[in-house]
Amino acid sequence: MSVPQRSVEITLVGLEAPCHVGVTDEERREPQTLLVDLRLAPLLVSDYAADDLAQTVDYGALGRLVAATAAERPYRLLERLATEIADRVWGSCDLAELHVAVRKPSPGSLPAAWAGVQVSYRR
Repeated sequence: MSVPQRSVEITLVGLEAPCHVGVTDEERREPQTLLVDLRLAPLLVSDYAADDLAQTVDYGALGRLVAATAAERPYRLLERLATEIADRVWGSCDLAELHVAVRKPSPGSLPAAWAGVQVSYRR
């Protein structure tokens, strides 16, 4: 009997990330709470029999990385912030695939519930 090929996708949805973001100075003046979603596939998949955090991705560390990246400086573009988060997550984990989505509720003068961008990396 053959062993099935296994893949694992880890998803973190709606990470709150306060950030000074926006094209205009006025828009960046006060922090806005952005929502960040991460979808990632580890490069090496364990059988997880040991039930050990060292064999997977630390969700808490990822949440802190997202929040720290958003808070460390003002951003004009969601695209830049999403790319910065993706670069840091990609560099901190051995991943086969990564998707980072950043959403901004009530974006400026747009009549929209939110505006967003997604950055994807694959090996």
